[in-house]
Amino acid sequence: MKLTVLFTGLVLLFGEAKAQETYNLDSSKITYSGYHVAHDWTGVSEQAKGLVIESNGALQRIAVTVPLASFDSNSSNRDSNALRVLNAILYPEVRFYSEQISPSEGESVELFGFFELNGIRENYRIKLRVEREAGQINLAGDFKVNLIDFDLKLPRFLLKPVEDEIDLSIDLKFKQNR
Repeated sequence: MKLTVLFTGLVLLFGEAKAQETYNLDSSKITYSGYHVAHDWTGVSEQAKGLVIESNGALQRIAVTVPLASFDSNSSNRDSNALRVLNAILYPEVRFYSEQISPSEGESVELFGFFELNGIRENYRIKLRVEREAGQINLAGDFKVNLIDFDLKLPRFLLKPVEDEIDLSIDLKFKQNR
């Protein structure tokens, strides 16, 4: 009897381990858009790092980190000012982490997790499209982030502050570890 229980436990243990797959971020494009009454701008980073854990065909966890200095808006002056405003010397990365991932309508998932920026964690719920290819998971979507949530003092230009919400557009391609 003990041998049967031990064997069953080992099968369940190794079966579960086999069912869990890890995917590393292979390529990324993250674009933010900022707004001011005088002009709008965008910045792009392709230097994110991250991973996704999938179990039995369902996404379980995601973690993504992006160096703030990697965003390029085609204006070195604006980029250096952004790093100052974002306190990038003390907190050089923006991070997102979620363990609550739910299927949504169609080929989408809803992630409830947190962004960490300026040393502050703020809960966010975002919806992303999912595409699966052999050994690859692609996540893409658009959503808004409010910079005031992260206790940032937004800059002013022509006596008007920049808008506190930015638009984020992400395209993340994860490759399965082999």
